[in-house]
Amino acid sequence: MTAIYDASRLREAIVESRALVPLARQVLGEVIHDVTGKPPDMERLEFVSLFWLMQFCDRFVGHDKDVTSVAPELQVRVARARRDVRAHLLSAVSGHGQVQIVSSYLKIGLSRELSAALRARGYFSWGTVDSPPTVLASFNEGTREALATGATKASDVHSRLRCQIVLSAPLALVEQHHEYAQWAATTHPSPFRLVYTANAHQNSFAFRYKAFAQRTSGLRLAIHQHGGGYGIDEQHLGEDHDIALGDVFYTWGWSRSDLGRRVRAMPTAFPRRHRGKPSHGYLLMSLPVTSHLYRLQPFLLPSHVDRAVAETVAFAGELTDGTDLCVRSSVSDAFPMNRLQGSRANLTSDDLREHGCVAASRHRLVVHNYLGTSWLETLAMNIPTVCFYDPVMYRPRAAAQPFVDALAKVGVIHYSGIEAAKFVNGLNGDPSAWWQSTEVQEAREAFVARYANFSENWLPAWIEEFERLLAE
Repeated sequence: MTAIYDASRLREAIVESRALVPLARQVLGEVIHDVTGKPPDMERLEFVSLFWLMQFCDRFVGHDKDVTSVAPELQVRVARARRDVRAHLLSAVSGHGQVQIVSSYLKIGLSRELSAALRARGYFSWGTVDSPPTVLASFNEGTREALATGATKASDVHSRLRCQIVLSAPLALVEQHHEYAQWAATTHPSPFRLVYTANAHQNSFAFRYKAFAQRTSGLRLAIHQHGGGYGIDEQHLGEDHDIALGDVFYTWGWSRSDLGRRVRAMPTAFPRRHRGKPSHGYLLMSLPVTSHLYRLQPFLLPSHVDRAVAETVAFAGELTDGTDLCVRSSVSDAFPMNRLQGSRANLTSDDLREHGCVAASRHRLVVHNYLGTSWLETLAMNIPTVCFYDPVMYRPRAAAQPFVDALAKVGVIHYSGIEAAKFVNGLNGDPSAWWQSTEVQEAREAFVARYANFSENWLPAWIEEFERLLAE
């Protein structure tokens, strides 16, 4: 059972979760020792397991603590090798500079990224995420079940953590931990001085094992922001993790005075978009609709999702007759369109044939029911944008609040679906006049410069920044 979180309770829960991570890491080390017969190096374990542990602790804190009610089913996840054609093409055309680019998260299309790789041949080498070539240890079901059964006999926090970690920790962190470490330690030394990534450090255990091994020989790790919430959310798991792992963390414009030059701004590329004039009506880009708690972030909490859906129903119900509204959500987490049947608007569901940024650029107005990544993209692309959320559920950090307030003052941000719909109705089907007004553009530009710093000249900026970093 998940709790209902307001912004204050969410902050408290995140603090509680972060405080639990050191104990969870200790317990994970014990589990690795018990399953494999060999203790792990704890410094390595912290590096490779931190992202999983932070999410694990979020789920542990975010559910009732009774083991029998929250223990997940014992599942085996088999990692299957998948050839990343895009990454291999980029690797084939790029050069052999001092910087390797891995999983850059550039939404610019393959042809433009290939062009960038060719232009930067003397500086960068686009790389792939490696993985061990041999078959690794299999799932030790018997030992895990025995350890979990033993842990259920006690009710202290250590025992509850132990039970849950035994049941849910990935093979790469338990049965295969020492094999991954050995593979990473025996791979050829990196020919690079710096490895840059936007999300390999979160998506790949193999990348983390290898990065840890190579950093002991002097390789530096640069991590770039790759989504929304960073710098804006009152507390953000990805931000905490990425700063902890990287030698330097690059943002989309914002900074952290408490961390100095370790956190610095560097632009990312403008996303691919439709080049012609917008020919469609309004697009509503929805948060993932889920009943599962992934982590303690506002748009991933089931109670917040339920509230966002309710506000969206209210938004659609308030729209005037004849308003064309297309609703876009992910394939696996489709928005419940049946709940919008009472609306007088002409409602359709997006077919997802186009990338979200391309679809957004075809519409005269884009509406967001949460503050994730997509609203940053439409603001940066200068697409008329309206957002709504319940302020009881979500609270920006103090540094971001003035910029959010400025957007609210000019009509970009609203604090209920009905309020947003009334504003949209007042645009009379033509949001361009409002959007191009001086006060809206000033608020937009100030916000974008700090939180959505996308640039057509991102590649020269990267070259200049990495040369500066390597000279430090």
